[in-house]
Amino acid sequence: MKSQTLIIKNNAGLNLSAKIEIPEGEMIGLAIIAPALGCTKDILIASRTARRLLQYGIASLRLDFTGLGQSDGDFSLTNLDTYINDLVSVAAWLRENVRAPDLLIGHSFGGLVSLCSCGLIPEVKACVTIATPSDPTHILNIIGQQKSHEIEQHGSTIVEINKENFTLRKQFIENAKTFNILNTLGGLKTPLLVIHSPRDDMVPISHGHAIFEAASHPKSFLAIEDADHMVYERAASEFVGDTIGLWSTRYLLE
Repeated sequence: MKSQTLIIKNNAGLNLSAKIEIPEGEMIGLAIIAPALGCTKDILIASRTARRLLQYGIASLRLDFTGLGQSDGDFSLTNLDTYINDLVSVAAWLRENVRAPDLLIGHSFGGLVSLCSCGLIPEVKACVTIATPSDPTHILNIIGQQKSHEIEQHGSTIVEINKENFTLRKQFIENAKTFNILNTLGGLKTPLLVIHSPRDDMVPISHGHAIFEAASHPKSFLAIEDADHMVYERAASEFVGDTIGLWSTRYLLE
């Protein structure tokens, strides 16, 4: 395995931190792994998936979105559009310096970013969502009524994500309302693998079902019974990585 930490400029000129892992042997594909909202490239489901994919000849790059981890910027000014721009910027860098990415993998909110980016990266052959909401405004259900009220009344609130405090502004919610993911899925021709847990109490499995039903074929659904929303359990996360490797290979080799 060849592993390297990179700094990549996005379209706004901000430095994004990313980590690329490349197999020693033949590379049959290159994935971009998009972490959940408020999470970094080193979140366990991202790092474990990256390492399992190496066994299938699939390289991967996972990134810190703007304002997170080691990347520049202000998290409170980000939204789904800026996340998409970050991912597309990384794809352009890969196209020029390594090879074009042909697999997108997103966890939770990162799954929304991946779905919305498929049509913007022409080389993408397959997409995977893990514990992804079917509507970006589901963030209001996660933070609760009181926090949602604070955003409406004061324009922002403080939310705790993965044991860290972040400022969530009204602009994030207003931007989220402009996206209709289920309508977008109807026109998406990219093969899709939806992974979700029936134990997920942050993003219920009904969201995974909605994504799957809205998507066109080819599509697949995997229920992982022994996982929570973050997929912290090693056995579950490694099973996810292996499944993605096996499932995506058929499309990457076409």
